[in-house]
Amino acid sequence: MDKLIRHTEVPMPSMMTPLSVQFTLEQRDWLDARTRGGVLSRSSVIRLIVAEAMERDAAGQQAPVSVRDNDGQR
Repeated sequence: MDKLIRHTEVPMPSMMTPLSVQFTLEQRDWLDARTRGGVLSRSSVIRLIVAEAMERDAAGQQAPVSVRDNDGQR
């Protein structure tokens, strides 16, 4: 009659300490447009974007990345 209820722990990926990054106003607005009206945090959106890029990279379908210097020049 006495049943022992076991709760399984869901493993969480280890997280590293926060990174400090700076965005332009245009980049911030683009990022904020993807928070689903504030449902997701900016950090969550960034993690999702990185995860998608990693999946594309692993699948060999990565789109070319345009690298620019601080002045916006290639």
